[in-house]
Formats: sequence, C-alpha cells, structure tokens
Amino acid sequence: MKSLRLIISLLTALSFTAGLSSAASASEKASFALGNNTEKVITSSGKPSFRLHPLHHPSPFYYEDLVELTSLDDSFIIDQRYATKDNFTGRIHYDTVLCLIHKDIAARLLKAQKLAKSKGLRIKVFDAYRPVSVQQSLYDSTPKELKMYVAKPSSSSLHPKGLAVDITLVDSNGRELDMPSEFDDFSIKAHIDYDGATDRQKSNRALLIDIMQRSGFRVNKTEWWHYYIPESADYPLLDVQFIHFLRARSGRLNYSYTDTSEHSPSEDISYRIPVVE
Repeated sequence: MKSLRLIISLLTALSFTAGLSSAASASEKASFALGNNTEKVITSSGKPSFRLHPLHHPSPFYYEDLVELTSLDDSFIIDQRYATKDNFTGRIHYDTVLCLIHKDIAARLLKAQKLAKSKGLRIKVFDAYRPVSVQQSLYDSTPKELKMYVAKPSSSSLHPKGLAVDITLVDSNGRELDMPSEFDDFSIKAHIDYDGATDRQKSNRALLIDIMQRSGFRVNKTEWWHYYIPESADYPLLDVQFIHFLRARSGRLNYSYTDTSEHSPSEDISYRIPVVE
C-alpha cells in the first residue's frame, strides 16, 4: 500500500511539473514571437500577457542606421514641434532638437529637396525619427475620439523606424506655403481629399504630394504632411534617445564589451559609428 501511495505521489508531482513546464514554454514562445523588447505582465484574470517594452541596445551599431538630416543637406529647415511645447500635447517630448532619419530614406528625401528647390522652394521638417517611447507618450496624450490620428506603437509604426517624415514647403523667405490645415490638425481638413480648401491650398497640397511621390514616398491619406516609404515591414522599432545618439556619434557612450567587427567604408549615404574597443 505504501508503494502504491508513493507511486501516485510521484505521478502527481511529475504531472504538476509538466504543467508548469508547458506554461513556461507557452510564455517563452509568446515572448519570442513578440521579440526581446517585451515585458511580461499579469492581467486581472491572473493570466500572463506581454506588452511592448523598448530597451536601449548596448551596441554602437544600434545607432548606425540613423543619420542627422542636416549633415547631408543643411538647406532643410528643421522645426521639430515635439522638442517644444508648440504641439497638440503642450509638452516637450524630445531632450534636444535633432532631426534623424533612417539612412534608407535619405536619398529619397534629398531628391525631394532638389525637386522643391527647382521650384524656388524648400522643405521644412516638423518631425522625422521618433523614439517609440515618445510615440507611446503621444498616443497616451491623445483623446480617445482622436486616436485614429496618432498610432499606438506597433510593428507597423513608421516614425519609430525612422522611415516617416512630417513636412511642408516654404518659399524663398522661409514662409510656409498655405495648406488646408495646420500641422497636427486632427480633422478632415488634414485629409488629402478634403475639398473645402481654397484653390491655392489645394494647389500647394498637390505640389507637396507630387514632389514626395516622385521621390519614392507615399502620403498618409488623413495627414497631408505625413510621408513614408512602403518597404517598411522588416525594419525594427527603435527607442534611441537623441542625447544617446549624440553620445554614440562622439564615442562618449560607455560599453561593457568589445566589438572587433570590421566595417568597410560605404559609398552609399550611411552613418558609421567607430568600433569601440
């Protein structure tokens, strides 16, 4: 009888352990599917869930895909609204003014500026690369009824990949061309098919869209100022803070490892961080 009870106890323990292992395996698979930038949280029902939790990457090469736009062409006018309180939240979201883009859209944006200049105009940039933590902050700050205009961070978010820019056109004196709405106007006036604008506003909007489409960008249908590249699915979300980028560029970030990789210079538009030893 004692032997029978012992066997039953062992079987029960093995079953319990297998259950825990299965649950752990399921959690690990879920975490792997979402990527390493996730945080496990327990819901009110007691079940585990996962949410996006961006982490600062220790590698200097984490920063190499981002490039400062004005280092490529200083004729761009930078008016980063989220580095000031002059935005729809009334709060400062960037630690400094720094217009970063992914190097893969650099050539297209330079082409757009060249086309604008051929018409006596220039491009003004309201926003470009946006850390995913700032994207979350903007989403949280948006009223529920307007959240369709501010995307929640996800794998399809484009500003946190450095693949989207918010822009307008300015004349030779730096004055913005008259558009159907202001930047970050969360109304139908911002839609590219809004028909209530003046003829001049429609013409200016059409000119901007034409310049950007000829340069390889697509326009967001609900925001005349928002342009992006369609080939974006395989790019990672980034949470590089501007001050960290500047430190990485100057070699003043501290790293706890040695990377001896060798990278040959590229003739393409790119940004290389020196190897940290």
